[in-house]
Amino acid sequence: MTLFWRIFLSFWLAALLLVMSFIVLGRFSSSRIIDQELAALRAQADVVATLWKSQDRKPAAMHWLMQQRNRQNVMLLDAQGRNPLMRFNMMKRGMMQRGNRPNRSVKAVTPGVSYGNAGYITLAARLPDVSPTLYLVRQLQASQLHAMSMPLMLLLAVIVIALVSYSLATILVRRIQQLRQVVGTISQGDLTARVELSGHDEVSALAQDFNRMADRINEMIASQRQLVSDVSHELRSPLARLRIALELAERAEKPKAMLKKIEKEADELEQLVSSLLSLARMESGKTLLEKHPVKPCSIVRKIIDDANFEGEATGRTVALEKCDDITLQLDPVLIQSAIENVIRNALRYTPKGGQVSVLVEKSGQNLIIQVDDQGPGVPEKELERLFEPFARVGEARDRNSGGYGLGLAITGKALVAHGGQARAKNRREGGLCITLSLPLPTNPP
Repeated sequence: MTLFWRIFLSFWLAALLLVMSFIVLGRFSSSRIIDQELAALRAQADVVATLWKSQDRKPAAMHWLMQQRNRQNVMLLDAQGRNPLMRFNMMKRGMMQRGNRPNRSVKAVTPGVSYGNAGYITLAARLPDVSPTLYLVRQLQASQLHAMSMPLMLLLAVIVIALVSYSLATILVRRIQQLRQVVGTISQGDLTARVELSGHDEVSALAQDFNRMADRINEMIASQRQLVSDVSHELRSPLARLRIALELAERAEKPKAMLKKIEKEADELEQLVSSLLSLARMESGKTLLEKHPVKPCSIVRKIIDDANFEGEATGRTVALEKCDDITLQLDPVLIQSAIENVIRNALRYTPKGGQVSVLVEKSGQNLIIQVDDQGPGVPEKELERLFEPFARVGEARDRNSGGYGLGLAITGKALVAHGGQARAKNRREGGLCITLSLPLPTNPP
């Protein structure tokens, strides 16, 4: 049950309990009032019996009834419901004119309590030691017996509402307290703590969202630690080679060759730092895209020409199979870097004499740039990590293939920045297929 319905139904439960409490206590109160009235009526019957047994019994009884008529609807009747004082007709009319007599006449009298159909309750007390048998009768309205005092009603309302509110507050606070304890544990550095709450209400949904957030934070921190480790490892190699080259240059009679080596290592180190800065800017979201009307085919053709020139020595070639001429609003520098990283990576892993195929075509609401190589492919479990920084096939850090594992990471971030995505899969005939997807404009010019 959701939190909304718990709160909503709690208010209605409080109202229902309050009404039921009023009804139960009202009935208890009416029963107590009836017992009190019947006891008082029996005491009055003893008084009337004493008057009835005197010499002036009828005038004395009539006088007593006249005194009671302004306070109570008290009648003197026989077993058949007839008034033994009928000859005093004027008195009877006076009582009826004052409205003190009930609306319904009593046809028969039984001692004790009788319930009528018109909402009246008849109380009858037998006059002791009086013959023929007479009864002192009083009629009460049932609606008058259920009335409760205002202080009692307020006290009852406060008790019922307090109990329902306390129960609801206890349930909510207990569940939120569990979430608060886990937040405190995580704030102390234990990122493995998770909230364990069952149910389908908003608090359970919040706990699930919190657990997903904690998982994501844990992954980000682990990734950051891995990145620092990888950067340290990658920087160590060129720096070590620079140190060795400097030592050799100091000892050499002709250090010109060593200076060439130092220059190459410095350029490689500069390229690594530049790639790291580009990746850091894109991951932080601080990269501002400078979009212009760009034809992706023009960029792809230029990259292919450069790649073919570089691969000519080893017999590697790049072929453009198809290219739909479409203009998009793109950041030309960032997109060129993304596409170039993929094509050069494919050319690097393609064996000598092999060929890389490139396809640029419109597919639905996207422009697809597909690059197929003839390399060894990637293990299936590594495909998802292919666009992560320093991702390599396996954990070994061999440098035979070249590169630092940053190119495809930059490609993935660049595509996401343009609202697209990068995917990778193994080809059936062998090799890797990387697909870059860019969204087409919804309202083309």
